[in-house]
Amino acid sequence: MSLRLSPLNAMVTGSSQASVPPVDMSVLEGLGYSVVPIASVTIINANPFARHPDPPLRWLADSGRFDALISGPDTRLVAGKYPRPPNGPVYRNGALDTEGNGRSHFRGTVAVLKDGTIVMDRADGAAAKDLKAHFGQGKNSLFSALGGGALIIEKGRKVDNMDLLQAQLFDGTPGGYNGRSMATGVHTIMGIRKGRAYAGWCNNRTAMEIRGDFHQFGFTTVVKFAHGSSVFYDDCVDRLNGQNGTGFGVTRAF
Repeated sequence: MSLRLSPLNAMVTGSSQASVPPVDMSVLEGLGYSVVPIASVTIINANPFARHPDPPLRWLADSGRFDALISGPDTRLVAGKYPRPPNGPVYRNGALDTEGNGRSHFRGTVAVLKDGTIVMDRADGAAAKDLKAHFGQGKNSLFSALGGGALIIEKGRKVDNMDLLQAQLFDGTPGGYNGRSMATGVHTIMGIRKGRAYAGWCNNRTAMEIRGDFHQFGFTTVVKFAHGSSVFYDDCVDRLNGQNGTGFGVTRAF
């Protein structure tokens, strides 16, 4: 069943919300976040073994093709494989590159539809048919998607620890908000506020702090993606060269 789109979880192309100028983010910036309003986003997969691989994030940043680049889901160490495989599914070019590690069926996902609409919500499966059925909107079909992030704000509510443990399967020892990938450090973030999409990152916050900060500032959907050495970000001013081959190429909204 297709996901119902609303200003809570999507920036719909041509909507009145998408036409409103981005809100001033100085409050979040004062807490140590960098936040970029999104006009459009491209899903990137630089795995050289993928079908039609993209150039590495560093190369794309140097090329000036995007106003900002941030990394996607955390990666896992696999001997002899570089870039490290992502934890979540990657869908591009009308096909699935990978389902990820098999634990991302109900994790946070960013999807782009054929008309450029950006959706951020919980997945309902990681196979191509699942992603297309869940995020596609009839003739406005799924164009690309990248999942595997921690959905920490959903429909305006803070997602609790049990959801992270039991539904999203962030169930290590310790797991949930106490897990290593949720600890104080560098994180990448994608979110929706009043029908507008934003990308961001921080260098010294926990996942619980991110949840509280963005919820207080009116975000209704937030997906926390990479942490630590998996993090790449570049906004033509600051850069962190993490070990991640997937990500989001952002054209900034003004």
